[in-house]
Amino acid sequence: MIHYPERGGFERSQEISRLLRALGTAEVETRPVRYAVDRQSIRYFQDADREVSGTIADLIGGGGRETVADFTFFRPTPRDGTIEIWLP
Repeated sequence: MIHYPERGGFERSQEISRLLRALGTAEVETRPVRYAVDRQSIRYFQDADREVSGTIADLIGGGGRETVADFTFFRPTPRDGTIEIWLP
């Protein structure tokens, strides 16, 4: 899931979406949000998704692995395999 600010983030979200699909990601959704985050964040919700989240961070830039955030504490837990990318 790629969250992007509705005022100016659409193109970047599509660029990342195309990249992830080209790499074989089964499902990529994009969603505009009304507020912008200060910096990119890649959130994973299952321990099994930790490494792939880091790989995604390396591929899309914007701060690399420093932007990966552990959200395994979050409840209710999203479905398995969910990774969120929040774009500034």
